[in-house]
This record gives sequence, C-alpha cells and structure tokens, in this order.
Amino acid sequence: MEKTKMQLKKVVGFIAVAIFISSCATNFGSSQTQDFGRYLSVKEGESNKFDIFDIFGQPGDVKYFENSQSVWVYYAVSMTVNGATYIPIVGLFAGGSNSDTQISKFYFDQDNLLIKVETSSKTQYVNQWVGIGTTAFSSNSYAQRIENEMAKLELPFDQYKAIEIKGMHSIVD
Repeated sequence: MEKTKMQLKKVVGFIAVAIFISSCATNFGSSQTQDFGRYLSVKEGESNKFDIFDIFGQPGDVKYFENSQSVWVYYAVSMTVNGATYIPIVGLFAGGSNSDTQISKFYFDQDNLLIKVETSSKTQYVNQWVGIGTTAFSSNSYAQRIENEMAKLELPFDQYKAIEIKGMHSIVD
C-alpha cells in the first residue's frame, strides 16, 4: 500500500513538472501581425503609414534608407524555456529558450505610401547567457527611432511598447 502511494506521488510529480515545463511561454511584440485577415485591408500603392498604424499599431522598429524610403518592422515573439534549462548543472551551460518569431516589414516611399510588405518566420534556440548579454548591452536607439517617427507623424508613442522588444533586435534580425 505504501509502495503504491509512493509510485502515485512520483507519477503526479512527473506530470506536474511536465505541465510546468510545457506551459512556460512568453509572448511579446505585435500580436496583430499574426492575424492574417488584417493584411487583406493593406494595399500596396494605396495604404500609407497612418493606415498601417491603425491596423497594426506602433512598429517595433523604424529604419530610413538614403533615398528617404523607410521600413516599419513588427515582431511577434513566442519564447518557451528549453528543457535543458531544468537539468541541474547542465542547465547552467545549455539552458536557454526556444524562440518562434514572426517578422513583418512594411516598406514606404518618401511620400509615406506603402511600396511592399514582407513577412518571414524564424525559429531558433537562444542560449540564456547570450540572451542576458544581448539584453544588458543593447542600446535603445530603435526606441528613439520609433519615438521620432511617431512625433513626425503626430501619432501616439507608447514607450513601454517600444522597449518591450529590447534585446531581441540582434536575435531576430
């Protein structure tokens, strides 16, 4: 009887750990870009930055090119803890996260009209030490670019949304 209780506790403990490990997920970025129905209202040559802002919200980055064209970049990231992270000692070296990232890029001409849309996905493993180092040493220059763009267009700027993706730029680009 005592042996059966002990086995039952082990099974329940194993199930609890398995559920815990599988449920540790973090989602951040622009979830709107994962709704492909939103892309149906986007028209190249007709839609502009204001339309894209209304549909997808504040971008995760803004970049300008020498010819005054620009690109708004949106990231939707889902991260789960890698199983090796939970193994004593091994987790110190091999621990990290599995990252599933969707990247959406909206290219605009100098008149703010949409030229083209690109979407891509990438899945990768990120070692915890690389992730910590990237976050600690990354700059906030992209947040300043977003703020400048929003001010130029007189659109609202959400500082917390802008820094949410800090450290991910070097991983997802």
